[in-house]
Amino acid sequence: MNDFSNDQRHTTTAGLPTVVAPVVYAIDEAVTDHISQVYWNWKSAFQRDSDASPLQHPDFVIAELTSATRSKHSPLLVHEVSGPNASTMGVLLPKSIRTAQVGGIGPGWKLHGLRLAGGRFLGSTTSPEQQARLLKRAVEHVAEVGAAFLLIEDLDETSLLHRTVQDHASHGCQVFATHDVQPRRYIDFPATEAEYWATFSSRSLSKFRRNLKKFGQTRLQRITSIEQIPDFLEAAHFISKQSWQSRQFGLRIRNDDAELRQLSALAENGLLRSYLWWVEDKPAAFAICNQQGGCFRYEEIAYCAEFGQFSPGRTMLQQIVEDLLRHDSPTYLDFGGGDAEYKQQFANRESRSGTVWLVPPTWQASLSLSYLKLCRRLRSAGRSLVKKSGLATTARQWIRSRGAAQPFATNRETVDATDAIST
Repeated sequence: MNDFSNDQRHTTTAGLPTVVAPVVYAIDEAVTDHISQVYWNWKSAFQRDSDASPLQHPDFVIAELTSATRSKHSPLLVHEVSGPNASTMGVLLPKSIRTAQVGGIGPGWKLHGLRLAGGRFLGSTTSPEQQARLLKRAVEHVAEVGAAFLLIEDLDETSLLHRTVQDHASHGCQVFATHDVQPRRYIDFPATEAEYWATFSSRSLSKFRRNLKKFGQTRLQRITSIEQIPDFLEAAHFISKQSWQSRQFGLRIRNDDAELRQLSALAENGLLRSYLWWVEDKPAAFAICNQQGGCFRYEEIAYCAEFGQFSPGRTMLQQIVEDLLRHDSPTYLDFGGGDAEYKQQFANRESRSGTVWLVPPTWQASLSLSYLKLCRRLRSAGRSLVKKSGLATTARQWIRSRGAAQPFATNRETVDATDAIST
C-alpha cells in the first residue's frame, strides 16, 4: 500500500517543506496531521491564485492519483513558503511516454518522467525569482531520481514561466519541444452579449441560425453538479464511440470510475462546467470544460460522426458561448493548445503555446534526447525527399481516401430548433 514520505534533507517551516516534499497520496488511509497541513496549505494556495487551473486543485489531483497505475516515480509538491500568506508550489505527477509518441523511429521504449500539473506553478504572488527557484529545484529532483524529463504542457509564450524556461542558465536543462509551437486562442468577453456578437458579420450570424435549423430540435444541457455526472459520462461515452476523435486518437471517454472521481472532485469544488448537446432527444455532442477565477477552459469535445456535415462542434460552441454570456459569465475563454478554424472564428485574442520537456544533464536523459533529435532530423530529411520526388500530393490523396468517412444521412427533418438550457 502506498504511504506518505517526506524528504528530510530539506528544512521545514510550520510542518511544511520550504523547498520540496515528495509525497505519495494514499487516499484510502487516514490523513496524518502533517499531511493534513500540507493539504490545507495546498488548497489555500489554490484559492488565492486567481489564475489557477482546476487541474491543480488538490482534490482533483488526489482523485487522479487514486486511479493511476503504479509508476516508477512518485508525485511531488515543490513548495516554497516566503511569508504567512505567500506560498508557491508546483504539483509534479508521474508521466510515461513512448518514444514513438514524440517522433522516435524503429523499436521504441518507454521514457519515465514527471509533468507539471496545469502547466504552471501555483501561487498568487509568484515572482520571476520564485519561478526560477521552483523550476530549478524541480529539475534538480528530476535528475536526482533518474527521470528522463520534466514535461510542461501547453506553455504559453506570454507567461512568466515561459520566460523562465527559456533562461537555460537558470535551470541547467536542455529544452526539447515535443511538437511545433501553435497559435493559442482566447475569447475575452465584453460587458454584454450584444457587444460580442456585434463583432461577427451578419452573414456569419445568419449561417449560425441556418446550421442550427438543420439539426431539428436541439437542447443544450449544462453539467455542474455531482448528480448529473453519471448520466453525462454515459452519454459522452456513447458519443465518443461514434466520433472521429476516437477513431483518430482512441476512445476519449470510457465512463469508468476514474472519470467519475475526477469530474466529481471538480463538481464538489464548484469548478465543473461541462455541456451535453442533444439533437431530437439523442446525445449528439459533448464538451468537458471547467471554470475557475474568471477563466472558462475548453478541455475535451467530441460529436457523433453522423452529424458531421452540419458542423456540430461549431454549432454547439455557439450555444455554449451564448450560455456563458448569459449565466455566471467568465472573464475569458481559453481554448487551450492547438489551432482550428472554429477557434479562429470565435476568438478575439491569441498567443502561442507549445509542449516542452526540460531534460536534465544526466547521461541517460541526454542519450534519449540525442536519439529523439536524430529521429527528428531523419524524418525531416525523408519529408524533403518525398516532396522533391513529387510523391507528397499522391501520398496525401491516398491517406485521405483511406480515411474517408462513410457518407452521412441527408434526409434529416428540418424544423425550428430551441436552445433551452437545463441545469
